[in-house]
Amino acid sequence: MAKPKFLSLGWALIDWIETFCVHGPGDVEGQPVELDDEFAAFILKAYAVNPDGSRKKRRGVISRPKGRAKSELAAFLGIAEALGPVRFDHFAKRGEVSAWGYRYSPGEPVGVPVRRPEILCFATELGQAGNTYDAIRYMLDPETCAPALLDTYGRIDVGLTRINIPGGGTITPEAAADSSADGRKTTFAVCDESHLWTLPRMKRLHQVVLRNLLKRKIASGWMLETTTMFAPGEGSVAEGTFEFARAIAEGRASDLGLLFDHREAPAKFDVRKPKDRLAGLKWVYGPAAAWMDLQAIADSYDDPQTSSAEWERYWFNRPRSLQGQWLSQLDWDLCNGGTPIPDGAAIVLGLDASLSDDSTALVAVSVDDMPHVHLVGLWERPPNASDWTVDIGAVEEAVRLAAMRWKVLEVACDPFVLNRSMEVLAADGLPVTEFRQSAQRMTPATQRVTALVRTHQMRHDGDARLARHVSNAVLREDSRGVRLVKEQPRSPRKIDAAVAMVMAVDRAQWHRDNDVTYDVMDSIL
Repeated sequence: MAKPKFLSLGWALIDWIETFCVHGPGDVEGQPVELDDEFAAFILKAYAVNPDGSRKKRRGVISRPKGRAKSELAAFLGIAEALGPVRFDHFAKRGEVSAWGYRYSPGEPVGVPVRRPEILCFATELGQAGNTYDAIRYMLDPETCAPALLDTYGRIDVGLTRINIPGGGTITPEAAADSSADGRKTTFAVCDESHLWTLPRMKRLHQVVLRNLLKRKIASGWMLETTTMFAPGEGSVAEGTFEFARAIAEGRASDLGLLFDHREAPAKFDVRKPKDRLAGLKWVYGPAAAWMDLQAIADSYDDPQTSSAEWERYWFNRPRSLQGQWLSQLDWDLCNGGTPIPDGAAIVLGLDASLSDDSTALVAVSVDDMPHVHLVGLWERPPNASDWTVDIGAVEEAVRLAAMRWKVLEVACDPFVLNRSMEVLAADGLPVTEFRQSAQRMTPATQRVTALVRTHQMRHDGDARLARHVSNAVLREDSRGVRLVKEQPRSPRKIDAAVAMVMAVDRAQWHRDNDVTYDVMDSIL
């Protein structure tokens, strides 16, 4: 891999790992390590530095399907954090060579080991060492380690519950289920399988560890999370991390040094088709496809006891609710028109608000044979904001501005939360109507949108926030009918934009079939 222009300790660290580490327990245990391009790229990004040598990333997340050796990567980094050149010291001079023979490029960052490192490896169950710590033990044990490591660092004191690092410092296995890490001065922490960190005490521990990493300025501690796709609605640490990464991508939160590296099978691969399953597995496993039995994994989908949702989660690394997905990502992508609704077009606005979750969405839909959907506004609680509420005045102003841009035939609202706004907007002369989200109203409206998307007879302009709300929605059917719900009542994954879209599409299609003037709008429902 050619060296990039950005500054990183990772180039030398990759060479250090390949020199001093062997593979952990498994089919290739004890064999020399040759990092594949994906893992090497992750290390380069994880150890990127600023021009003054300070770390760019304080929290790294790598999300891959089962069997991708994520825990082994965490073990390599755990050993490097214990012994290797992982913190900036100076920029290389021309001809500089490391103690183990790595040749630096002029100006490349040169690292030194952490002084008295404290490395924590968290497993999900009490009394379980965990895959990462087990691999570290194997790689550092004098009987199984790489010869170069034994020659350079000598015999390391390796135990079941603690590894003592030469010169001071420790590596210890920890239980995420009950450990309280308050008071620790951690320099590196591994949170393995964070999709399983669902209990409240696990989530509190995750936050405690993140805070502890800030205690030692020179040590510049950081955390690595490894995960396979979480089950939506369980509220796991991984789910919270994904939501945080989305908020950063959408400009709703600051970066705060997060390295988010996620890979899932693209929507074009239809899990129901054997050829697509195999092709999707090859894509999502990347370099690891060379040693995984992908055909056996693909065939396992046809086992009658296999859950389709769980198969996609574990092998395609896709977020899938066990309660039933509403719309497929492929169908949604095929409806992406990529253009906005033309100014002056006849539209219906759908306005949905959630009192308890502090989220409100305003969606415009064109009155056409091929309805066009546009997310006009979305107001959501920022991550970790406890005292934030929706600015209702801003929402009302967005409705007024939309009426100046397009010909608004109707503003459909559920009066449960929006009574005051409906009165204010109606007083301004806007055609406001009630759209109560009862089963009688939402069942046919939801069925209409479902059919339009699945037959690709609807268009949207590709807004990632709308796509997120649509993907969060679960289709639930019971004696009252069909309706959209969240995976769990208290799930932070919001669906207000999806609900507003359903309301607006339903009313826009009604206007397409009926010629109505403003004067009689209030009497049509």
